[in-house]
This record gives sequence, structure tokens and C-alpha cells, in this order.
Amino acid sequence: MSQIPVKFRVVQVIFRKEGITNQEILEILKREYPLDRGVQEKGVLEYLQSLKAVGLIELTSASSEKNGKLTQCYKITDYGASRIKYIG
Repeated sequence: MSQIPVKFRVVQVIFRKEGITNQEILEILKREYPLDRGVQEKGVLEYLQSLKAVGLIELTSASSEKNGKLTQCYKITDYGASRIKYIG
């Protein structure tokens, strides 16, 4: 089975569900890429930071949970939406 790269899948997930959290993204990726070592909390945060840096996504809110974990919500930018057709 051929899968798109994880970083591209992150963009697709955010495009389909505006306001999705980093934890929700992580859970989706764990199911779809069970053997990928980059699919863990730190790796997903790095993917999100790099996608934000190039302007494909933006942070809409952030909050700290009781356990000290940071929950961040993302949405696709207009630029990101215009590039989604190239991702597949």
C-alpha cells in the first residue's frame, strides 16, 4: 500500500478538520502510520512547526492541560488551501 509522506498527511488532516488539535492529529497518524518512528508527540510537533513556518497552516489557539501538556489547535491557511491539490 502506497501512503503519502506523513507531513503531507498532516496538511490533509488539518484541511479536512479546521481547529483540530495536535493530540487529535497524533492519534490519526498513529492509526495510519503504525510503524513510522516519526509518528510520536515530538515528531508531530516538529511537522506542525515546519508547516507553520512555510505558511501552510496557522495556530488558532493553545492551552495547557492539567497534566502539563500543551494542546494546540490548527487551521489551514489560504495559501495552504491553494496548495492542497498538489498534495494528493
